[in-house]
Amino acid sequence: MADNVNIPDEQIETFNRLMNQVPEKLRNDSHTQQVTQLYLKLGGEKLARQYIEIVRWNVREEEGQNIDDAENPEDSDMDEEDSDYDS
Repeated sequence: MADNVNIPDEQIETFNRLMNQVPEKLRNDSHTQQVTQLYLKLGGEKLARQYIEIVRWNVREEEGQNIDDAENPEDSDMDEEDSDYDS
């Protein structure tokens, strides 16, 4: 999981535990891993957990937005092009 990030031995267990809380699609994302490591190093586990909670919230929001787009095609960008014909 942390192949591309240099993690001190004393933090590897905590880092792995934290990364297990990250949504699966971002677990191997190098940016997410690097930011998690940075927050773990600078602010400890509590700060890293706060960052992961924000990541999880963003993923839920993104997935919710994708669901809304599929359920409400009338709100899509294509309707903006069609609005010229409505005038």
